[in-house]
Amino acid sequence: MTSDIYLDGAAATALLPAARDALIEALDAFADPLTIHAPGRDARRLLDDARVVVARSIGAQPDEIVFTSGGTESVALGIWGGVRAQRELGTRIVVGAVEHPAVGGVCHVLESDGYEVVIVPVDAYGAMDLDRYAAEVRRPRTLLASVQHANHELGTIQQIGEAARLARESGVRFHTDACQTVGRLPVDVEALGVDLLSLSGHKFGGPPGVGALYVRRGVGLTAYPCGDDRERKRRSGMENTPGIVAMAAALSASLASMADTAATQWSLTATLRERIEETVPGARVHGHPTHRTPHLVCFSVDRLDPSTLMMALDDRGFRISAGSLCTGRPGDPSPVLEQIGVPGTSGFRVGLGPSTTEREIGGLLEILPELVRDLQRMERVSSEALARFRPPEP
Repeated sequence: MTSDIYLDGAAATALLPAARDALIEALDAFADPLTIHAPGRDARRLLDDARVVVARSIGAQPDEIVFTSGGTESVALGIWGGVRAQRELGTRIVVGAVEHPAVGGVCHVLESDGYEVVIVPVDAYGAMDLDRYAAEVRRPRTLLASVQHANHELGTIQQIGEAARLARESGVRFHTDACQTVGRLPVDVEALGVDLLSLSGHKFGGPPGVGALYVRRGVGLTAYPCGDDRERKRRSGMENTPGIVAMAAALSASLASMADTAATQWSLTATLRERIEETVPGARVHGHPTHRTPHLVCFSVDRLDPSTLMMALDDRGFRISAGSLCTGRPGDPSPVLEQIGVPGTSGFRVGLGPSTTEREIGGLLEILPELVRDLQRMERVSSEALARFRPPEP
C-alpha cells in the first residue's frame, strides 16, 4: 500500500472545508480590531461572532473567552496568569504526573520564581490518584491545580468534574487542558465546574497557531505577555482574526458531526487496541480501555528501535507519531510511559481524524505484525553479529 494515510490526528488535523472557506473569506479582515474606523469595526465584528461560537460550544459566555496563539499559550496563560493574579495568597501549584509539556514548561518557570510545584502520581492506566490529589489541594497556600481532561499520549480521560469540585471546596483555582477533547467530545465548563480551560484549533480541523482560554467570570488573570490591553486586558498582541474565524467555523462543523465521528472512531480504535495486542509480537497497548478518548491509541513494542518502525511505516504511507512528544525524537523514551510504570520506553501513537476509514485501519493492521517481526529479526541478527566483536568480559 503506497497511499498516504495520515494517522497523527492527535497531533494535528487537516483543515476542514468549512474552516478553509471561513479563513479565505476572513483574510481581507486585516485591520486592528481595537481601532474604531470601518475596517477595524469589521474585524471586531468577526472576532465577536467567533467568540460567541466558541463560547456556546463549551457552555461558556462570550466574555469568558480569550483568544490565543494556540494550546501552549492557552495553558501558559491559564496557569501563569491564574497564579500571578493571586500570588499574595500562596506559592503552591498542584499538577498531574502526565500533563502535556506545555504544563511542565510554565511550571518550571514558576518554580524559578519561587513557587512550589507538587506532582500527583497516576496509576498504570494514567488515571490520577484522586485521594493524593485531594490531600494536596487542601494544603494551605495552594493557589491553583491543573489536570488534563484527556492525556495527549494515552487518551485516558481524568475525572475532571471531581477534581474541580475538590479544588473549589478548598478555594483553589482549577485549570484543565482540554486540547484533546474539545471538538471531539461534549465539553461543558459549567458541568465540569472548571475555572480555566485551554483548547487548540488545529486539534479539531482549525488552522494551526490559534486557540482559546476559557476564564470563568470573576477569576483574575494576569496578562502575559505584557504590552497592549487586548482580550479584556487578559492578553497582549493583535488577534489573528482570520485564524480565529476559521477556528470557530471548524469547531461548529466538528460539533455538528461529533456524535457520529466519535462512534466511528471508538469502533476503529477498539479494533486497533485488540488486534495490536493479539497480533503484533511484543506489543503492549497503553491507556485506559474504556475511560479514554475515541480517537487515540498508544502502544509500545519490545525489542525494536522505534525510529526504525516509524520510518518503515512512513515508507509504506502510514503517518503516525512515536517517541517522546516533548522532543519530537522517536527514539527518546516517553515521560508519560515512565509515569505509568513503563520506563525507558518509546511509545507509538495512532491518532484518528474525522475522515479515517475502516479500510485505512485495516491496512495498518494488515502490515504491522509482519513488519514488526521482520524488523525484530533484523535487529536480533545485527546484535548477534556485533556481539562477536565485543571484547571478552575480564
